[in-house]
Amino acid sequence: MTIEPWAEGFFADFVFYCNGHPVLYICPLVKEFAQQMNWLHQKVQAVAASQMQAAIEQEQAAMFVAGAPCLAPYSEDGLYYRAIIKKVDDAQDAVHVLHVDYLSEDILPKRDICECPLELRLIPLSFACVRLAGVQPNAKRPIAEVYGRLQKLLAEGSFYVRVIQCPDVEEGKTSLPEI
Repeated sequence: MTIEPWAEGFFADFVFYCNGHPVLYICPLVKEFAQQMNWLHQKVQAVAASQMQAAIEQEQAAMFVAGAPCLAPYSEDGLYYRAIIKKVDDAQDAVHVLHVDYLSEDILPKRDICECPLELRLIPLSFACVRLAGVQPNAKRPIAEVYGRLQKLLAEGSFYVRVIQCPDVEEGKTSLPEI
């Protein structure tokens, strides 16, 4: 699969917004993927540093559009990560971003945002949002408790997943792959 330079977004196999569904976030657990993510992290920092230097001399107003991919610092550690601009707040001179690899949100000054080059958008996302197949509430426990206990068990160690259904997504609808 190829991405055209003008296309917005990131290459990913299974990444969807997860509103109102009990879901898990999974990530690949393979040595090659970890190496690729280490390379990505180093490359993002280098690109952001060079762009921040260049930004002093030029205006970047064209990139501040909702849905545009960017590089944005995470407020907790100050390092740059891939992100998508969710909302532009011109009154505050800030943008709301979603860090796509770690699914965290932040509000940042526009001056801290960098353009995300195509090369970095071709790397698959770190996490995928999925719905578990066959998990049902029972007579003794509500679904929230079932998912809470399952999440606790899964957090204790590594596990393998198998995609058993990848729904056809109609235009305008969002659906989660089942594992």
